[in-house]
Amino acid sequence: MCGGEKGGEKTPRTRRKSYIMGVINLDETTKHDKLDKLIVKYFPYFLAVCGIFIAILTVYLGNFSFVGVLYSICLGFVIAFVCLGVICVFLSDKGAISKYIVIPVIVILPIIFSVLFLNFDTAFSPSGFLVRFFDVFGGTENIWSLLVSVYSIILMIFLVAYGVVSVIVGYFRSYFHKVLLALEYPPEKRRNRIPEWLFQIPDIIDVKSVELEPEFNDDKFDKPLFTSIAVSLFTLGIVICSYIFINPVFLQVIPFEEMLFISILLSLFMSPLVIPWSIVRSIGARIVSDAPRDLYLWKGMRGRLYQGFFAVTFIMMLLTMSVYMGMDFSRILTTYLGYVTFMGLIAGITSFVYVNTFHRGFRDGIVKSFLSSKYKEEMSEENEEEENNG
Repeated sequence: MCGGEKGGEKTPRTRRKSYIMGVINLDETTKHDKLDKLIVKYFPYFLAVCGIFIAILTVYLGNFSFVGVLYSICLGFVIAFVCLGVICVFLSDKGAISKYIVIPVIVILPIIFSVLFLNFDTAFSPSGFLVRFFDVFGGTENIWSLLVSVYSIILMIFLVAYGVVSVIVGYFRSYFHKVLLALEYPPEKRRNRIPEWLFQIPDIIDVKSVELEPEFNDDKFDKPLFTSIAVSLFTLGIVICSYIFINPVFLQVIPFEEMLFISILLSLFMSPLVIPWSIVRSIGARIVSDAPRDLYLWKGMRGRLYQGFFAVTFIMMLLTMSVYMGMDFSRILTTYLGYVTFMGLIAGITSFVYVNTFHRGFRDGIVKSFLSSKYKEEMSEENEEEENNG
């Protein structure tokens, strides 16, 4: 019996090795594989459809100001991604949590939110905002119109999350392994320096190889990953949209409801700034060099995608400007409270959709493509030797 195993129980190292070999030898084609091909093939045409939606909305609404055009752009992308999300729901693999649990939660959650929002003070008035922008029947503010509004916004978040995450997964599973492999090329053979820039690799590091140490969770719902992505999305959404909320110019010219609506639409598309570095952490991509310690790529990628320190500094500067210019601080606080509520909902739903439905196939697809490409020649040579010896 090996020293690393007792009573037939596999050690984490042995389990990881078994997982990697299983992924490399995985030949079955899943729904996600087919969805990836569709995304990569037709996404450029999809962007053209988004452009058509935006043009139609801009002309229809008749508001050609900066705020009006921004409103049309956000709404156009949301409508298009809702349509894409409907397709992706049916073409995605089943999630770690059964649909018989997910569907009742989706049905019950809006009822809880509707009751809570209806009893809020009118100074915040989320119920009035929801009825104005999300009640498709244009009803007055009551429990029924609020139910329609909350169901509408949750369905919108859910479908847009499916569409956006599907695009991220489709392109990354198809091409990201090539980005990792490019780091192993000699400098004179590299076409560009984008990988080094993306991962913030210091010039003094001479890359010997790129290795993976993928995480695995035995098909269970990864709660720590869900929390990590939800918190990152929430924090990033607050930071980025603070420019809209605390900008003195916007506070003077944009009504509260429109400001909140635009911010919510923008926040639906925050996941491309979080999911990429999260998946790099999940696959354990690291650089082996002459340095005493290996360089884990997700840290540099996260720093490249957003710089928290400078963002916080920028927020404080804008806040100081707003107070100095005599803006109503209560209005700033009210705006923040409204957005924080909806950003929490967006972050939670988006993180759940990704972790429950996409993460495992996303991780396994990158690991398989990377290892199969990297060790293709070595595996071919070993197979030839086995055939000759046989």
